[in-house]
Amino acid sequence: MDYIRYGGHFLIGIRGPREDAVGIRKEIIEFCENKYGSRLDNSKVEIEHITRGIQFLDHIICRRVIHPTLRYTATGGKIVSEKGVGTLLSVTASLQQCIRQFRQLEFVKGDRDPEPLPCTPMLYSSQAHTNSQMNKFLETMADWYRYADNRKKIVGFCAYVIRSSLAKLYAARYRLKSRAKVYKIASRDLSRPLRESSNNSAPEYSDLLRMGLVDAIESVQFSHMSLIPSCDYTPFPRNWVPDHERVLREYIRLQDPKFFCELHRSVKRQ
Repeated sequence: MDYIRYGGHFLIGIRGPREDAVGIRKEIIEFCENKYGSRLDNSKVEIEHITRGIQFLDHIICRRVIHPTLRYTATGGKIVSEKGVGTLLSVTASLQQCIRQFRQLEFVKGDRDPEPLPCTPMLYSSQAHTNSQMNKFLETMADWYRYADNRKKIVGFCAYVIRSSLAKLYAARYRLKSRAKVYKIASRDLSRPLRESSNNSAPEYSDLLRMGLVDAIESVQFSHMSLIPSCDYTPFPRNWVPDHERVLREYIRLQDPKFFCELHRSVKRQ
C-alpha cells in the first residue's frame, strides 16, 4: 500500500482486491469521525481502478500501454527490431480542470472553446509590473505541472490565456482596439513598451529606462513551445519529503517545550 498526501488531499494506492480497498475506506471514515469529528460519506472517499484514471490535484494518474521498439543483435551479427508491449504509470495534467480554475479566476469564459478575458485586476498597473506579476504566475503553473506528461501542452495553454488576456487589457488601456495591434507594437511576448499618447514630445522609453525613471519590461514567458520545459522524469530520492511537509514537521517539533528550550540554548551559545 502507498500513501500520498498534499495538504488536505490524500491518495492511497492498493495492490490487491477491491475488498481491501473497501475495508480501508471504512477504517478511514471511522478514524476521521472518531479523531476529528468529521463525517465522510462514501462519495467523498472514492475507489477507482488505475486503468480508469484517478484524478488527484488537477492531474490524472493512469496506466498507459506503450509499444517500445526492441533492438538486439541476433546470431550472425544481424540487428533485429521487434515491437514490444508494456505498461507505464502516467501522470497527465487535466486540461478541463485547468480551464475550470481559469474560469473561476475570470481569465476565460466558456468550456469547450474558452475565450480569454481581459485581466481587469491589473488595469491600473504599469506594463512592467503587470508582465512581472503574470510571469510569476506562469512560473508557478510550470512548476505545478512539472511532472505531467503533457507539461508543454498545458503550460502552453496557460501562457496563451495569460498572453491573450494581457493583450486585451492593453488594447483597452492604450486604446488600440484589438489584440493584433497590441502584438504588432509590443511583439508576441509583449516586451516592447506601449504608449498611452502619440505625443512626439514625450521622452522615449529607452531614455526613461536609462535615467531609472521606469522599470524594465519583462517579456511574457513561454511565448513559444520551445521555451516551455519538458516533463521532469527525474526519480524521487528514497525517503523524499516535500518542502511543505518538512516545514510542518519542524513546526510540530517546535511545539515541544523541551525541544524549543534546547534550540533556544544552542542559539544563545552561538
